[in-house]
Amino acid sequence: MSNHREIYSQTESGGIQLAGGVDRWQLHEDYVHLAPHRSAAELLRFEAELLPFVDRPAQQALVIIDMQNDFLEPGGWTDASGLDYRRCREALPGVKRALEIARERDLWVVWVYWSNRPDLRNLGAPTLYSFKHRPSQKGIGEQLEHGPVLTQGSWGASMPGELQALMSEDDIHIEKVRMNGFFGTHLDQVLRTQGIETLLFAGVNIDQCVTSTMEEAYFRDYNVVLLEDACATSSPDYCREAVVFNTRNCWGFSMTTEQLAAAAPWTPDAPNQNGADQDGAAQE
Repeated sequence: MSNHREIYSQTESGGIQLAGGVDRWQLHEDYVHLAPHRSAAELLRFEAELLPFVDRPAQQALVIIDMQNDFLEPGGWTDASGLDYRRCREALPGVKRALEIARERDLWVVWVYWSNRPDLRNLGAPTLYSFKHRPSQKGIGEQLEHGPVLTQGSWGASMPGELQALMSEDDIHIEKVRMNGFFGTHLDQVLRTQGIETLLFAGVNIDQCVTSTMEEAYFRDYNVVLLEDACATSSPDYCREAVVFNTRNCWGFSMTTEQLAAAAPWTPDAPNQNGADQDGAAQE
């Protein structure tokens, strides 16, 4: 059996191998290599928590979740529910920076957002109850000043104009009907067919739709990266803190958009010149 198929084997560069085949990582004392079978010329080092990581930007995508009027704008659902929509707007500067970086590096940009059927037949009672805890509370599909909540084609389900102006015709749009952006959508198929392995997460609410989609990505063996300053929530601060803690300790990595922008070309520690595994796996 080839060395690159032996889980927990010692690599010649001094790391420990995690998993086998082309999805393997190498764990070192001071960084994690997410693409050891790739040429060093393709790689950048990202200063993240808990550990920095090395990755190939060509396999990354920026996933922006629920940056919609109902969460971000006055008169939207968050505002009408008595929550502070301005806290959700705190994600906007980071999302814009992440978009700028994504354009510079030619990353795929994936917009994931609520788009429910007007008749609400896609939603069961548990999901409806999640957002309507009292008879007087406005739930998904009910009328507000600007139209029905998070309904396909509505003002509330649309992105603010300042984000629409930053969209590209090549961007991918995924309409969802649950907090989890993978549930009942084509998100997984789109990512797989484009060769995406690492997902950079941004959006709102960090403790609900962002984290549930991020956890599902982890369950599906995507490399998960949370962009902390490109996410926000109207929930209490401890909700956000729990997501950041769990991302760093369970699901993957977290960093700021400043750290994303500052990623530097990777200089391999291993003696071979192309930066690939010593077992010749770059030929795969």
